[in-house]
Amino acid sequence: MSRIVAIMLIGGTLAGCAQTQTVDPPLLRPSTGDASRFIAEEGAWSFRGNTGRIYLTPSSIVRTTTNDRLINRRLPTFVERSVVHYQHAITNLPELDEPIETYLMGNRIQWEQLTRALLGDKASVYLRIERGGFAAGHRGVFYNIGPRDTFIICAHEGWHQYAHSVLQDPLPVWLDEGIACFMEGFRWDLASPDRPRFMPWANTERFDQLRQAVSAGSLISLHALVSTRPQDLIARNATGDELLNWYAQSWALVHFLYEAEAGRFRAGLQRMLTDSASASLNDHIDAALGEGSSSRLRTRRIGPEVLHAYLPQYTLAELDHAYQQFMRRIVRTGGRDAVVAGRSPNH
Repeated sequence: MSRIVAIMLIGGTLAGCAQTQTVDPPLLRPSTGDASRFIAEEGAWSFRGNTGRIYLTPSSIVRTTTNDRLINRRLPTFVERSVVHYQHAITNLPELDEPIETYLMGNRIQWEQLTRALLGDKASVYLRIERGGFAAGHRGVFYNIGPRDTFIICAHEGWHQYAHSVLQDPLPVWLDEGIACFMEGFRWDLASPDRPRFMPWANTERFDQLRQAVSAGSLISLHALVSTRPQDLIARNATGDELLNWYAQSWALVHFLYEAEAGRFRAGLQRMLTDSASASLNDHIDAALGEGSSSRLRTRRIGPEVLHAYLPQYTLAELDHAYQQFMRRIVRTGGRDAVVAGRSPNH
């Protein structure tokens, strides 16, 4: 299984089902240097003899045992800036009441030990993850998979950690995962190399997969996308490309809702999120479509009801037509150059 599938299946399939047990307490001291803009305190931390560091930022507690100096230097700022990005990238969302917790272990063996310690008898399903890590509730548990991929998983799963903490009505899986993919795009600032610049279009892996799907004629309909979860694809032994296409199309769908046709769908997308944060998403669906219309969303987190309720002026067929055109347009010649630069290819 590829890196992207291994990472991305976690958010929709596993997130939000575990409680953390006690780990070694930290010894903290005030932070110094430029990082102090984001790090309130830092100190020594260890897990089962593996020494590391703990960093407290306004929005997070970051614990790590990796000895990669570059990752250690950038990680606390990246996590903190990610949270700020989640709050404002699509619409204004609430601040965290409690910090999210991020564990980055130095290798897979340490990660497996920590997963067992944190999750107990629930750990076995997580230990089947082939690479990267997972989010469970407001906690992310990862291990070092390289200087680029480690931060991609932090950005993606960090959205799930944040969403678990602030969204009162869970989003449909397609939207939750699409937004997590939307949050992956970033570049390091050339003028300040340890500072991430979040650029949702700067995601060549999602773009390349989408372009491949368009070329192969394997795009799925909007109805099929919003009615399917990754675990449904796994249950029917879907190919790796089918899974990757589902994620790439979910990523493209969020971009479509945010900016297609001069942003005419954006207000609906924004209200989906603000209503989710205020616990009124399901009530709005029932009020718009009839009592009980939100039942599939409440039980399985699938279905087109969110689109019907928040974009009532468009039929699903009309949305699908515009969405399919959008995907084909963004992968035309020159689109990848725009994505590499972090710009929209929708022109």
